[in-house]
Amino acid sequence: MRGVTALGYKNSRRLALSAAAISAHWIGEDALFALGDGAVHVASREGEPRRIVVHSGAILSAALHPDGERLITGGDDGLVCYVAPNGAVEVLAHLRKWVDHVVASDASGIIAAAVGKQAIVFRNGVEAHRFAYPSSIGGLALDAKGRRLAASHYGGATLRYALTAGDKGMALPWSGSHLAVAISPDADYIVTAMQENALHGWRLPDKIDLRMDGYPAKTRSFSWDRRGRWLATSGADSAIVWPFVGKLGPQGKPPLQLGPREALVTAVAFHPSEEVLAIGYSDGAATLARLSDLSVLDLVAQGDGPVSALAWRGDGKWIAIGDEAGRGSIVSFVQD
Repeated sequence: MRGVTALGYKNSRRLALSAAAISAHWIGEDALFALGDGAVHVASREGEPRRIVVHSGAILSAALHPDGERLITGGDDGLVCYVAPNGAVEVLAHLRKWVDHVVASDASGIIAAAVGKQAIVFRNGVEAHRFAYPSSIGGLALDAKGRRLAASHYGGATLRYALTAGDKGMALPWSGSHLAVAISPDADYIVTAMQENALHGWRLPDKIDLRMDGYPAKTRSFSWDRRGRWLATSGADSAIVWPFVGKLGPQGKPPLQLGPREALVTAVAFHPSEEVLAIGYSDGAATLARLSDLSVLDLVAQGDGPVSALAWRGDGKWIAIGDEAGRGSIVSFVQD
């Protein structure tokens, strides 16, 4: 496999995470895994891993802090916390309800957290304002500039200017329950995962509806490539990768199907600079697939639980992998 591409192994380290991985993130040389038991596991290429107890219950969501030096976590104890790799923990807010989603932007510096029917916007470490929605929030996403906040909910999605407290928002209606949400890098498209194993999308310049269906399971993981030409999704026995080129995006175009396997895809993550996709499966295995020739390289063998976390380091030389059974790995590559 040529390109990140020869992806020759430089180093691989197995990790015992002690609990299900909710998400994975990189801060410098450290891989941070947010865990279902309320802790954050910190691992690097060398040295002993560190376990940081953050929440009294499960971590439900996590995102990289805008300063790039800390993790933000939301828990079922109602806390939103900052976590540094050295073990320092700071409480940003006690929201008294499950913090289902957190998102943040290094471009605008804002943080948003979803609690029930409200999205709470934080700026400079304090609550700025709240937005209300007609039902519980299924997913949150910020655009690349960190200015517009998309929230999915029953009956569609709503797009607001995150820093404008009184913004009533742009309604994007479509009947049904909408879960995870993603905004394209150029902010022309919003896509949601729906309860009935399908995706729905809107092209924002003209509010054209897009329908992407045929999935045997719900889509729980999205990943855009760097240029916004492709959207990779989980929920089938291969990664379903939709083309977003032209005025109608994927409408009327077949998707690519990468890394077919006798197991459902549960997590996807595009390489930060190349058209290479990391794919995690329900049997615990993980692979890399290249779009140009559909070639596949194995990363980790199958395990005891579905892959639930995939994260590339910013330079694309390392990837962190975690699963629901508490197995983790960090893998590095060298180019030819």
